Amino acid sequence: MLKRPSAALRRPRAARSQPPENRRGVKRYDVVIVGAGAAGLMCAAEAGKRGRRVLILEHADRVGKKILISGGGRCNFTNRWAIPEDYQSENPFFCISAMTRYTPQDFIDLVENHRIPYHEKKLGQLFCNGSSHEIVRLLMTECDLAGVTIRLGCEVTEIKQNGGQNNRFSIETSLGTVNANSLVMSTGGQSIPQMGRPVSPTKSPRNSA
Repeated sequence: MLKRPSAALRRPRAARSQPPENRRGVKRYDVVIVGAGAAGLMCAAEAGKRGRRVLILEHADRVGKKILISGGGRCNFTNRWAIPEDYQSENPFFCISAMTRYTPQDFIDLVENHRIPYHEKKLGQLFCNGSSHEIVRLLMTECDLAGVTIRLGCEVTEIKQNGGQNNRFSIETSLGTVNANSLVMSTGGQSIPQMGRPVSPTKSPRNSA
């Protein structure tokens, strides 16, 4: 018997229109995301689904490197019983808001839509039966369907905040300059810092003492 294609794979692919350019040929995106890990890819897919022109900048030669080694190569992709109280944040209401809008069950449903078999270990920990590559493929498929553009091997050298409603950020990279209305920094957590990229914040001249 032929299996019915999953809903995720039957969704129409969003048109990847060319971003507008200014007089200097600098392309402008609605959202630029620095970092193509799990958070960056998921954020990009969701923004793209909402009709935003999205660009991901990643310094490595492939996406999701930390995903590939997580869970012993099987990716512990969520915890069934995770609740906001399990997390710490400077804003105590952030996790409540985030996990109310997108729950562990929402991601489980996404995994099932992509026909990825999984199993539960202790205390609600969920792992792929096969390989963590399946989760990377899931996220890449979601980004592709949402019309997301990804640039690999791209170093971000400087970020400037321009102010105003449009082109609020100018991002200097090894592949040129891009402008963005919104900027997301997703450069890796503290669990395996060597897998991410160091970020050196500096004050802009107008804000410096």
